[in-house]
Amino acid sequence: MKTVSIIGSHGLYANYGGWDQLVKNLAEKNSSENIHYLIFNSKESPEFIEKIPDRVVIRRIKLKASGFEGLFYDFWSILICYFKSDTILLLGVQGIPLVALLRLFKRTNIVSNVGGLEWERPKFGLLAKLYLKFCFNCSFIFSNTVILDNEHYMKFVSESYRKKILIIPYGGEISNRLEITEEIRSRYNFLNFEYYLSISRALKDNCIDELCKTFVGLKKRLVVISNFSSSEYGKSILDKYSNIENITLINGLYVKDELDLVRRKCKAYIHTHTLCGTAPSLVEMVICRRPIISIDVPQNRFTLANTGLYFKTFDDLEGILTCSADNLILSENSPDFLLERYEWQTIVNSYQDLY
Repeated sequence: MKTVSIIGSHGLYANYGGWDQLVKNLAEKNSSENIHYLIFNSKESPEFIEKIPDRVVIRRIKLKASGFEGLFYDFWSILICYFKSDTILLLGVQGIPLVALLRLFKRTNIVSNVGGLEWERPKFGLLAKLYLKFCFNCSFIFSNTVILDNEHYMKFVSESYRKKILIIPYGGEISNRLEITEEIRSRYNFLNFEYYLSISRALKDNCIDELCKTFVGLKKRLVVISNFSSSEYGKSILDKYSNIENITLINGLYVKDELDLVRRKCKAYIHTHTLCGTAPSLVEMVICRRPIISIDVPQNRFTLANTGLYFKTFDDLEGILTCSADNLILSENSPDFLLERYEWQTIVNSYQDLY
């Protein structure tokens, strides 16, 4: 039996992002009788879970998984499990300095998913950026395997550490269970019209402000789903654009069937993430096989295998939106190999092979 401890996410059945979806799928799609998971849940995760998957134990820690408090959440989780785990899966590497210390006493198999280039995000101050970059570099020294979710990040890794690296993206899964009813139409009035969709966290590097500004005055409808109320940036977007007739802002939508219905019915998806790796929201739209218009950064081109349409500036985006809609047909059908790349069971199996 292999005991694998998962550290760094908000926890099992949390709804905060890609790592939480990864944890859910690792737990539910565990195909090995020999792999048992210890999953750490933060105080932001659900307190009651009706059915915990087989071979999963949850340890709840009354700390947040994000922000400065998240550093202590990771440290405390590592201290609890380090000496009794066969493998530790670190989702984010802000706790790696403690691993370096504990390795003096015991060498545990460390698999680190470094996430993206977190120190480049404008939300962090100088000291936080320096620490995050330090942890990124340390992860290649003190991990047995480092997972990158996007090939673009290889350019930031020294040649001497590349043999430790595996590229494993996030997966995607779309529910087709729900169809439009009168009750659904009454809650999501935009379903009565043709609309463009964008989904992202309320961060400056996801360019929500620039996107909304592009649609002001256009005779086209935009729907943006984000955690607007969780940051000052998000609240400012609500203040500026809530009363614009052709823009609908949804402050969090976590009912998957409803979210996937909104995805499936959009005219096209607009992806504005500039610093993410393989963004889960983009992967979900690949699975939807809807037309995709993406901001042109290397990570997004890798995720889409250069399919879809791209814009360098938001003036370019406006040009795409106002030209012939026939252009959108170019990106409507994601190639089959992309669907296979983002199939969750394949990704889960890749993780299990590492243990």
